[in-house]
Amino acid sequence: MKNMYIIIAAIVIIAIIIGGVFAYISLSTPAKTSTSTLAAATLNGAGSTLVFPLMSIWTPVYAQAQPNIKIDYSPVGSGTGITDLTKKLVDFGASDAPMTAAQYTAVGSTVLTIPESASGVVPAYNIPGISNGLNFTGALLANIFLGKITNWNDPAIAALNPGTTLPNLAITVIHRSDGSGTMYAFTDYLSQASSVWNTTVGKGTSVNWPVGIGEPKNAGVAAGIADTSGSIGPLEIAYEIQNPNQISYGAVQNAAGNYILANVTNIAAALQAGASSGLPAGNAAWTKVSIVDSIYSNAAATNAYPITTLTYILVYQQQSSDVQGAALVNFLSWIVNTGQADGSGLGYVPLPANIVAIDNTSIGQITYNGTPIK
Repeated sequence: MKNMYIIIAAIVIIAIIIGGVFAYISLSTPAKTSTSTLAAATLNGAGSTLVFPLMSIWTPVYAQAQPNIKIDYSPVGSGTGITDLTKKLVDFGASDAPMTAAQYTAVGSTVLTIPESASGVVPAYNIPGISNGLNFTGALLANIFLGKITNWNDPAIAALNPGTTLPNLAITVIHRSDGSGTMYAFTDYLSQASSVWNTTVGKGTSVNWPVGIGEPKNAGVAAGIADTSGSIGPLEIAYEIQNPNQISYGAVQNAAGNYILANVTNIAAALQAGASSGLPAGNAAWTKVSIVDSIYSNAAATNAYPITTLTYILVYQQQSSDVQGAALVNFLSWIVNTGQADGSGLGYVPLPANIVAIDNTSIGQITYNGTPIK
């Protein structure tokens, strides 16, 4: 009996200690996401197809926390998402490319840039008998997408892949036909890797592709690659993970000379190397932010995947409705502070602490009638 009392006392003491720790955490860490039930509202968002698989995970999970809030998200592409926000057709836009100076001017009022996650863009291909791991350099990818290399058994590809039997098969390039943040990250990388690409094509959400077949959205590119033997195209990694038996993807050489097959670990390494400091405030311009540019020549980032991008939610700082504004603040806070780990299985990397801090500051600046929304 004495031993039982000792055990009970020990359990009580441990419970008190644990309770104290949680109390300390709750006091020292601002609670950004309200757990109280909010008034009914529907939040409409549009944009990035890169983040659509993650948004599809977040939406039902968030609904369990806030059943009165409905999230309608349309994966129409980053360019259209920014246009819809500018026209005030949606409550939030989503883009994998930061807004340009012209886009900031067009919105006419303060837009907050809120990084929501990070992921990788991979050279996805459909080559019979060859699975994940074909090696590429930036120069090789540029020459493929410039139409200078047109067959899979080309000596330039063979030289990077000794021991791999490459087929005598024509290369078919698949790319986006719409404005896309995924294409922005990929063309940004090609612009760094090839002076010819940089001067003749350049980077952007929409470029004049020298060769290839255009398909709408990441889902369209994924379907095009899956249906076309010998094809290659830039694809957000989640779509490859969702179609593992139809699409393979290659390893890309980084600044250290290592061939990196994208995964959560090496995308996180790129995020840490390229975005751990020096980022602007949420209400400032993010036009020049690029993880690709930050790590392209960083040989110290030995494990970084080189085609890594942040993906952003864009919202007006001043909200026109208190109910919509409260729902938006709650949803954004939930994404940043609660939902970050939900997409790891699809290649989405949780935000590091420095970006979470920037995001929480930005969310705290969202106002209605000039007053911050709590």
